[in-house]
Amino acid sequence: MRTSFHDDAVSPVVGIMLMLVVTIIIAAIVSGFAGGLTGGQSKPLQAKITGTFSISDGMTITHAGGDSLATKDLVFTIRDGPTFGANLEHTTETLDMSRITVTTDRGTGPMKTIDGAFYMVSFNPGDSATIKAEDCTCDILQPGVAPADFVDKHADDGYTYTGTKNAAWALCIRNQDSIGKSFVLEVSDTAGHLISKSDVLIAA
Repeated sequence: MRTSFHDDAVSPVVGIMLMLVVTIIIAAIVSGFAGGLTGGQSKPLQAKITGTFSISDGMTITHAGGDSLATKDLVFTIRDGPTFGANLEHTTETLDMSRITVTTDRGTGPMKTIDGAFYMVSFNPGDSATIKAEDCTCDILQPGVAPADFVDKHADDGYTYTGTKNAAWALCIRNQDSIGKSFVLEVSDTAGHLISKSDVLIAA
């Protein structure tokens, strides 16, 4: 009787090939699933937003580079920096966009109008926005820390305080005693994701 050894050699090879094919199929499925998960996530916006502040001239906010930002999704906030003292997160104020002036191809107007429309659709690299000095007084820019009697107790210049709430007044940015200190400018989206953070020096 003749015995064939070929059958014994073929079975292990076929088995190994089948395992390889199954492994490749599983890897392709897992890879496709993972790709679908990551493909649905949007990349976080990144931009460099800087600011300058002068008691006499007001504030300028400049988009110094990065992604273009949809204005309707932006939130600008400021808070006193460490030069004012420690643990001053409570001084955070959201800037009123209707007081931020921008210039576009349509002319000059508020970043956000009082009826809720946006004069500037997107804040792009190279764009800048300003807040006039008279809109930078403590009761307007930082109403959360403004002395209660600030409106009645300041000189005509809008930043010389003559009242008694000195602890609150010391936290005000448009204050001649704050020259040389710095505050923090943060730009976030409406979902709370931080886009940019920078220190702004207070000048005369």
